[in-house]
Amino acid sequence: METLLHYINVLNGFIWGPPMIVLIFGLSIYFTFQLGFIQKYTFKAIALSVKKDEGEGTVSSFASLAMMIGATVGTGSILGVTTAVAEGGPGAVFWMIVAGIFNFAVKYCECSAAVKYRVRRAGEYVGGPMYVMTRVLKMKWLAAVFAIGTICMALSAGAALQANSIADVLREGYSVNPWWVAILVSGFAAIVTIGGVKRIAAYSEWLVPIMGGAYLLISLAILCINFQKIPHALWLIVSCAFTGKAAIGGAAGVCVMALFKAALNAISLGVSRSVMSTEAGLGSAAIAASAAKTQSASKMAIISATSVFWTLFICLLSGLVIVSAGDWQNPNVFAADLCNSAFKQVPFLGTPVLTFSLIIFSFTTLIGWSYYGEKALQFLIGNRLSKTWRVFYLLICLIGGGLGTAFSLNWTISPDAFEVGLSTRFMWGLTVLMMTLMTLPNLYMLWRIRHKIKKETLRNLKKVF
Repeated sequence: METLLHYINVLNGFIWGPPMIVLIFGLSIYFTFQLGFIQKYTFKAIALSVKKDEGEGTVSSFASLAMMIGATVGTGSILGVTTAVAEGGPGAVFWMIVAGIFNFAVKYCECSAAVKYRVRRAGEYVGGPMYVMTRVLKMKWLAAVFAIGTICMALSAGAALQANSIADVLREGYSVNPWWVAILVSGFAAIVTIGGVKRIAAYSEWLVPIMGGAYLLISLAILCINFQKIPHALWLIVSCAFTGKAAIGGAAGVCVMALFKAALNAISLGVSRSVMSTEAGLGSAAIAASAAKTQSASKMAIISATSVFWTLFICLLSGLVIVSAGDWQNPNVFAADLCNSAFKQVPFLGTPVLTFSLIIFSFTTLIGWSYYGEKALQFLIGNRLSKTWRVFYLLICLIGGGLGTAFSLNWTISPDAFEVGLSTRFMWGLTVLMMTLMTLPNLYMLWRIRHKIKKETLRNLKKVF
């Protein structure tokens, strides 16, 4: 596995190096200015998200947003931040936030296009980048690539990684056998996902506020404990953004090329984790937006884009907590272990609340991606295998939770032979690779229809507010 992980990381490093950074940053900055810095509507859109809309659709706009946030604010907002900090230094948090702010415009664009060109199938409104590529660009092959990428992401990042994260945190915190966790997670997921989009949205509506509130309170408690360390943590996040890990321990003896490579690593990790955490540029959120009841594509798009704000808020909290705690410099502490060491600072409540938050975050992501994968499969072959997909997805959850944390260098599956750091790195590496199959076609599609999006926005968005 170590050799395979090396090649995956090399490939990811090439793809998510300077070309992808320039592509994502360039497009997000372009749309930001073309749409008149659309981020200025964030708080108005948040207020709009809780108002009822009587337009056509399958679920309410708030339910769609909750499902979107639930699928977005998962382990990418906690474990994704910790892995980025561990590998790229505190500066990765800075680039996650910067990339996310500009990616707000990209999230708006992809959701606007998806709602405008959605279709009605089997009594439900469905859409997403694959429908835009087919109906507007007339590029069915590119739509198929995106749909296949969505299915792969659903199985790797949605099913396997989330089940793995839940099993990991319960194993670390309470020594629970991963197979029992996998069985329970798969069982609860079955109850939700078998009910389709309406049940997934209904569960997301009440789970998302609970998980966000609990995590917010305990994070603020940790920051209060480390209040005196916050200024230094902020300084590290900003300064290391341009020097990477090389800034730690003094960079005077480090050559310019080493500093450049370290900074580039921080930027690359920050941008890729920002796309993974906010899903802006990925195109997945557009699938959820297409199911919403709305009278205007621009209205639902700006509501959908607020999910970026909430995700970035949680990412910043996570980053401050991890950096101020200090254990991120320990090479033997990684992912869930790194989170756990920070949250243990709150006596009695720290670990239980972190465990609860990670479980709920991961579970809402898991059920959300089940829907995304199903809609991608539906686009490719119709409704014939919808039930089969749900069963297969649950099977991947079971395998990901039971076997995921047990992978070791010799593929041992004994609970006593866990090598969590290697396993978690492998799954994150695979997820980033699968993410590329969605991101590149989606960004190309957005560029091709950029004039249509601008025209639609200028005509309708002012009417929304």
